[in-house]
Order: sequence, then C-alpha cells, then structure tokens
Amino acid sequence: MRLALVTDDRQLTTSLADCFAEEAIELDAFNAELALFRTMRTTAFDAVLIDAKNNSMLVNSLLSWRNCNADLSTPVIVLTPFSNWSAMLRWINAGATDVANRFELEQVRLRVHVALQRRKQEHRDDVVSLGPYTLRRDVGTLEIDGEEIPLTPREFAMAWLFFSSPGKYLSRAQIASSVWGSCEDIASRSIEQHVYKLRRKLRQSGRALANLKTVYSLGYKLDICAFEAAQDEVPLQADASRRVPSSADMSMSRVSSAMNAVEF
Repeated sequence: MRLALVTDDRQLTTSLADCFAEEAIELDAFNAELALFRTMRTTAFDAVLIDAKNNSMLVNSLLSWRNCNADLSTPVIVLTPFSNWSAMLRWINAGATDVANRFELEQVRLRVHVALQRRKQEHRDDVVSLGPYTLRRDVGTLEIDGEEIPLTPREFAMAWLFFSSPGKYLSRAQIASSVWGSCEDIASRSIEQHVYKLRRKLRQSGRALANLKTVYSLGYKLDICAFEAAQDEVPLQADASRRVPSSADMSMSRVSSAMNAVEF
C-alpha cells in the first residue's frame, strides 16, 4: 500500500512514516503540489494526505485538481490543526474525503483505514449514459453516438456534474466548489467561459440534444430533449401526407361534388 503526503513539515513526515511503517505502508512525501501532480501521472497512490497547517490555497488547488482528474476514487484526507467541527466541515464541503487532526497520529491512521475500507466497499458506477451521450469517468471521456468529443479536465468535471443530475439546477457556488475548489467569486468568470465551451461541444453531433440552460438566480440546468419521441412523430406526419385515399374518402369526395353541383 502506498500513500502520498503533501507537506513542508519534516517532523510530520517522519512521524507519519514511522506510524505507517508498522503496517508496511509506504509514505511518499512531497513539499509542493506540482511534484505530486507529476508523480501521479505514472504512480498510483491508495490515498493522498494534505497538510493544511497554514496554506489553504494549496489544499483548495489540490482538491480542485482531484475533482477534475479522471480517477476520482482516490481518497483525499486533509490534516488540519483545527479540532472544531465547523473547520472540518469546510474541507469536506470543498471535496475532501475525510479530515483528521494533524497532531493526532493515531487518528490520522484510523481515518486512512476508514477511507480505504469505504473505497473497497463502494461499487461506483463510472459510466453515465443519457440518449446519445456517454460519459466515462475512469478515462475522462465524452462520447456522442460513439464519437469521442475532446474535453479538458475541468470541462469533463463540469459535464459529469450536469449529466449526473439532469433536470436539476446547479448553483454557481456548487460548481465552483466541486470543479475549482474555491468560492463562487473567485471562479465566476471561469464558470461562464467553461459553460459556454461545454455548451458548444455538446452540440457537435446531429443528435446533440443536451441544452445547458442558464437560469437567473438559480444557476444552470441540463435538459435532454426527447429525441426518440420527436423522431417518431416525423414519419407519422410524412405518412399522413402520402396516404393513399381509401374507398370511404373517395365516396365522400363524390358526395361533396354532387352537393356543390346542386347548389350551383
């Protein structure tokens, strides 16, 4: 088993390494987020520990990256110096899997094992299909009628949010927290730009039925048109226009002509 730790605290690194060594769990320490990002391109970790000692921007950036990454199942545990519930809830709302007190090593070990057990027990569906659209979270792809549409990591994270909750309003605050790991004010302009780009990409197919609606004061909502129903109606209309007159229709036509002649 292998864990990643992001911290600049050497004492914490040594203490946690000793704590997990008893269970033959390896701990790789990183003093910056970029180093972790580069390593995760080639190395899989069972969980990521983030030290929130004094750098909330680092934590927000990492949580945002996690939410945009195709592999969303890796647990992220924030180590915080605050023991009050409100402070811990803040990290959970930002996207953390769990929170532990950085000064309580046994608590950290417990939370890691709980997160790993939950991961084993979860049977998460990594595919969402709506009409011609198919999103695959394990590889971060969107397909329309089998044709792959290229999306950036943030565009895919946003698309997954909408397709997981079709017909429901998602506030800008929800999107900012889930995709950017920040508040609405910071990500406001980026949200508009990404919605615009995603809206265009969802319409690249002839069967593109997804419509991202902007609703004032509520946020955004994904609507999927009933393509099959609309398709079924067209042949009916066409058949009606090409229908061969029946014998009853011809009889009625003769009666109508006769009546017109009498009136004349």
